[in-house]
Amino acid sequence: MVRIALIGPGAIGGTAAGALLQTGRHDLTICANQRFDTLTVTRSDNGGAQSWPVKVITKPNEASHADWVLLAVKSHQTNGAGDWLKATVGPSTKLAILQNGIEHRDRVRAFVPPSASIVPVVVQLPAQRTAPGAIATHGQTLLIVGDDPAAREFAALFNSSFMKVQNDTDFHTREWEKLCLNAASGSLITLTMNPDCIATTPGMRDLCKAVVDECVAVGRADGANFADGFAENLTTMLAARMGNRGNSMFYDRREGKELEWDARNGVIIRLGKKHGVPTPLSDVLVPMLRAINPR
Repeated sequence: MVRIALIGPGAIGGTAAGALLQTGRHDLTICANQRFDTLTVTRSDNGGAQSWPVKVITKPNEASHADWVLLAVKSHQTNGAGDWLKATVGPSTKLAILQNGIEHRDRVRAFVPPSASIVPVVVQLPAQRTAPGAIATHGQTLLIVGDDPAAREFAALFNSSFMKVQNDTDFHTREWEKLCLNAASGSLITLTMNPDCIATTPGMRDLCKAVVDECVAVGRADGANFADGFAENLTTMLAARMGNRGNSMFYDRREGKELEWDARNGVIIRLGKKHGVPTPLSDVLVPMLRAINPR
């Protein structure tokens, strides 16, 4: 039985925890700020709800080293989860990072042993935490990882569950593709507080396309292999999303929480400078996002 510690049972972490529990094969401990006795996941794909009793701890000194640790707090909350990482990640632990952005390893480097295996994860999992221990999904449940041995072992953790995990030999491109979506739709929807702005506001589709183009240019300089027409296709998809539910950064702003702008947009400026690629749109969007950040 694999010993797994999951840090951050929010929308993403709670859904992943439910999938792991569904397999019936793992010893799962949930590391949280608040105790709850039962985890319930209500899935949009079948309309059904499943519940499991759970083991929840609320203090790092209650934790021990695990075989696998899944870090599912938002990127800007990583430092706050540092004590949990130190308590659960040992020299032989494998750490999967279920976060936005492309700087997964850099965020955790100060908190884990150099020998720990790190598996970055691209999350395509629209979901919402409705209460502690209660998650509702709103679309596909897909995690994408690389195709090295640790990544394949991570994927196998979810065998016989509702969670699809895809191994991809070009993971670097997949994480840049997700960043393009987050950088464009996340910033524009959050700044306007209008989930339908790309579809309904004149000129917003062109702005969205320009943001994606800029992200693609930086991504290509960083080694991502975007398909021809990627930016146009992504923009068309985003512009067709009438009745959009918004995104996590939109909901965080609405609720007065800290925003995940740096991993979604600030990184484009950083890597643009590194590779000598101009980022004039990000240079405008990032200060605006920083200005509305409540902390």
